[in-house]
Amino acid sequence: MKIYKYRDFSNPTEDSFRHLEASIHRHLIWCARPDTLNDPEEFVWKCIYTATPETLNLLTEVLVRARRSTPADARRIAEVATRSGRLQDLVAPVINNMIKQCRDQVGLACFGSAPDKEILWQRYGGHGAGVCIEFQVPDDLLGKQLHRVQYLSEKRLHFDQLMRAFVDNTYGQEVYDAVLLAKPLFWADEEEIRFVSQRHSISVAIDRAQVTSVFLGNSLKTDVRERIRWITAPVAVANRV
Repeated sequence: MKIYKYRDFSNPTEDSFRHLEASIHRHLIWCARPDTLNDPEEFVWKCIYTATPETLNLLTEVLVRARRSTPADARRIAEVATRSGRLQDLVAPVINNMIKQCRDQVGLACFGSAPDKEILWQRYGGHGAGVCIEFQVPDDLLGKQLHRVQYLSEKRLHFDQLMRAFVDNTYGQEVYDAVLLAKPLFWADEEEIRFVSQRHSISVAIDRAQVTSVFLGNSLKTDVRERIRWITAPVAVANRV
């Protein structure tokens, strides 16, 4: 499988060239904080607060852990909140903490699925004054380190899912998939693939990845183009088609 990392060199810094060298020769990819990405709705979703048969027990356990309540007190508060429709107010601090945890811990790197997507060159490749790095990666990484983004008309989570993830970390992936691996339909043309790291603001190597080609944007400045060619040697370099 091939994935593509677009980089903007319209106004490059020394860090820009260092990150390029790291990608080409050491196959390292920068994993950013999720809240630094370009989608303002990255952490926005519709939360469903309709009670289910599981809600009462889950909410009781959340209150025991988050508030240090006794099981009896937690059960009483959960019953009152469920009957009165105050579920959202009660669990909002827990949800906000989970969002903060995700922002503070998880790192993301974003890839395209083709080297010739105009929308990707415009958004991430400096309007043609950039590069596109082609990585050959093992197919078995899909669904493990690499994930296809789902494009939905609306991101939805039932708050049972959030509470379940809070009391049992093994359900955390379910929430991460809904929050980090889904975007609004507006972005669907990108056909994005994401690398998810357990840390952010670090460079990470994708298992067994190889750089097989580098595509140069047709609006690169001459001196920038020459420096990129020097950095990318001996990888195959092609002009953007």
